[in-house]
Amino acid sequence: MKTKIITVIIVIFFFNITYAENNQEYNKIIENLRCLVCQNQSLSESDSNLAKDLRLKVKTMLESGKSEDDIYKFMSDRYTDYVLYNPPVKKSTWFLWYSPFLILLISLSYLFLIMKKNKKIIKNDNINNNYDVKKNTFKSSKKINTRYLYIFLIAFMPILTFSIYAYSSEYMRYKIIYFFESKDPVIDITILIHDDILSKITGNEALFVYARRSNGMRIPLAIDIFEVDKMKKNYNVKLDNTMSMIKDQTLSSAKEIIVEARITKYKKAMTMPGDYIGRSLPMKINSSNYILIKINSVVTGE
Repeated sequence: MKTKIITVIIVIFFFNITYAENNQEYNKIIENLRCLVCQNQSLSESDSNLAKDLRLKVKTMLESGKSEDDIYKFMSDRYTDYVLYNPPVKKSTWFLWYSPFLILLISLSYLFLIMKKNKKIIKNDNINNNYDVKKNTFKSSKKINTRYLYIFLIAFMPILTFSIYAYSSEYMRYKIIYFFESKDPVIDITILIHDDILSKITGNEALFVYARRSNGMRIPLAIDIFEVDKMKKNYNVKLDNTMSMIKDQTLSSAKEIIVEARITKYKKAMTMPGDYIGRSLPMKINSSNYILIKINSVVTGE
């Protein structure tokens, strides 16, 4: 009996340590991820629906054994580096990381050249001892320096502006990542919950949204999971290749798909009797797709 009590105490002790470590890691991750629809807020600070969904995603990934780096990579692949408060140093972010130092270096070099030129002018004027020559030369030099400064600003500012815009703009991020570069398919889904079903939601359910082949194996090619808000009727979801469960089974591997949205109190991937479900018609997959799904039926014996 004594041995059993000691064993239980040890198990509880180590469970609490593991829980604390996981909780600390979770808090650290959501602090380092940006809310994409808020004004300068992290996921931990925001109350937006997107932030709630992403917090659940982080929690789910941690529980499934994903590391901190895995989660950052997933978020970066899906939303670009803009979602990271500390984006990695790579080609796409090089200008943002190093442009302040480049500006400082150019400014110091420019200042040094101006001072050197002015010293040379003063030295020549002292030798010639000619006030008119000094005045005219100084004006000419000042005019040249101002012209160079204008040229520098005109050339540099558009580059800086475009870099910041390309990094942070919603339009540029999604267009470049999903259309111009990768051509990977993206499914933009709007989910509507029928009023009768919404009245039965308690807030303890999970929403599974997934795409599968219209024929053959019903393995999800892309899947996302959300907590259900009992007052929320509409959900907007994006599915892409980064959200597959099996490496080679992605949206790109299918020609025709069906998208399903399912609310379940069991919070399991398997469809259960009593789940609320809605699905699209079979559709051919393109680089960009929009689907409207209505959850308006109950699973009886599937």
